[in-house]
Amino acid sequence: MDKQRILKEAQKIAADFSFWMVSGDITHLFGHVHETSEGKYELEIKFSEGFPNVPPNLIYHKEIKELVGEFRLETLLNWSVDSSVVNVVRELRNMILNALDKSEDPGEQTHIPSSQENGSMTKPNEDLSQEDSNKAEFTSDLGKEEEELKAEEYITPDLSEFPPDFDYEQFVPTTLSENIPIQVDKLEETSLTPSITENEDVTKPENSELTPAELYADHEDTSVALSTEIGLIQQEYAYDQKSHQKGDLVIYITITLAKTFMININFATYPDRPSLQVSEDIISLVGDVNQTIETMRTWNPKKPPHIVDILHELENKLFFIKDIEQESKKILGEYQCDLDSDNITNLKVHLVTYGFKEYLLDVNLNTYPKPPVINLSSQLEQLINAQLTELDSYKNWTEGESEPVEIIRELAWLVDKNSRINFEIELLKEHYKKIEYNSELSTLNVDMKGKMKTQDLTFKFLINLPRDYPMKVPTIKITNEFELETHEKIKDDLQSSFKNFFDDWSPFSYLVDLFNAISKKIFEISVVSCVICHKIDCPTCSLKIAGPEQETCHVDCPYCERSYHLHCWQQTIRSFGKCGFCLKTPPPSMM
Repeated sequence: MDKQRILKEAQKIAADFSFWMVSGDITHLFGHVHETSEGKYELEIKFSEGFPNVPPNLIYHKEIKELVGEFRLETLLNWSVDSSVVNVVRELRNMILNALDKSEDPGEQTHIPSSQENGSMTKPNEDLSQEDSNKAEFTSDLGKEEEELKAEEYITPDLSEFPPDFDYEQFVPTTLSENIPIQVDKLEETSLTPSITENEDVTKPENSELTPAELYADHEDTSVALSTEIGLIQQEYAYDQKSHQKGDLVIYITITLAKTFMININFATYPDRPSLQVSEDIISLVGDVNQTIETMRTWNPKKPPHIVDILHELENKLFFIKDIEQESKKILGEYQCDLDSDNITNLKVHLVTYGFKEYLLDVNLNTYPKPPVINLSSQLEQLINAQLTELDSYKNWTEGESEPVEIIRELAWLVDKNSRINFEIELLKEHYKKIEYNSELSTLNVDMKGKMKTQDLTFKFLINLPRDYPMKVPTIKITNEFELETHEKIKDDLQSSFKNFFDDWSPFSYLVDLFNAISKKIFEISVVSCVICHKIDCPTCSLKIAGPEQETCHVDCPYCERSYHLHCWQQTIRSFGKCGFCLKTPPPSMM
């Protein structure tokens, strides 16, 4: 079956007659050959697998059979691969007109022209008996089927579905009226004659000229250009008829399983530029479609593109939503997010950090595959203390490879890191008055005062926090110089103690623990705060962790020598059964 040939034949028929596809099947056409005030003379055309080597099957409805009776068509008898189906229909129409003329005026013979291509003359019914007996037996082999079709309800199709493997460009006509000369005059509304091509010579009854309104009475149904455009759309997209006007459609473009866009388009005046209306979410994604869609912006009625080209271009612009959906899923897999129902590219990301404090990030993925647009609150900007463009994930961004979730991870890390540092500084400030933190340099200066034997001393410490703190170990050094040799020895001892402390460093270690260790080395009061609550005063009895024995609430782990408030130790043993630091079970006497 040659579908391209069938399409070409269907378009030729639709240019002269009111014919449509049945249920979108191009191989099954239905329509009427002629129409009068009394009714329509309806015909079905079915193309078989052998077409065009074999002629199509014609199913004549009862109006034709009752009017013409038994008949045969010369164009079918003489069918060849080069024959045209429209000539078969024209011959049938001429036969119907001939029969109608006889029924109106039996005494007058009206000359009916032959088929346009083969020039044969349809013979009156009474002469059929004189033909060769073999040809006389040729009639429609579907007579019985016609009787069964009487009660059948036919869908009124609209030539709106074509097979996917044809080259439609060569078959699209420029206008319906180029090959149809029209005589304009008044005529009674009930009088209709067939369309006239330049090679036909039909003797018209008196006052039989057609007005344009009558000639194009079925123009909306038979417009080949509109039918072709709708057919091309139907191959790829689902649509609904928006109004009774042909070419006024609502088209559905499905990008993902969860996202379908509705496009309102009216091309009833094709080849003029169509009217295109889209929803606000499409405008937010692609802008003004009349400007951003090149097919719309450069529309030329003299050489119009196909309507489906507009949809292709719009779909391509919207197709990146699939990528956005995938990137959104990656972010949703790691962080709590709120989705924007009005704009699928917007996300509100929740970042939860120390003390269950929550920050919100406004993330827009509309720019993907470029970096996302992220809006930070003033509080977040202050906490992160860095420009977005300074982040490694921004500076190393590679289109097609980098992912927005990488930027969210880095931002979340900065929030956690800086929140942790702020928490540690607050702990240190409870014990030491002179603390300075430089966020730009990530350095911390701490002064510690105490007694070394009978002399008061102040030790100045400089702590450098690495970029990946607390995952990486900080560095610490004593910045002041001492005059006495004994003090310099203490300084050297402290440096060695730093190494021992940092050898055991983990992300769960705190700077305040480091200064607890320092205190044991240099002060008479050996410890500063409890390893559990990080307080000097016990939260249960309010006694200090260090001082005269009768005024303290203090105990050390026998294994790691970490200092606790006695009440904090007891609570830890009851709850955990082990030291909270070295995870060793203490002897029964300390349980």
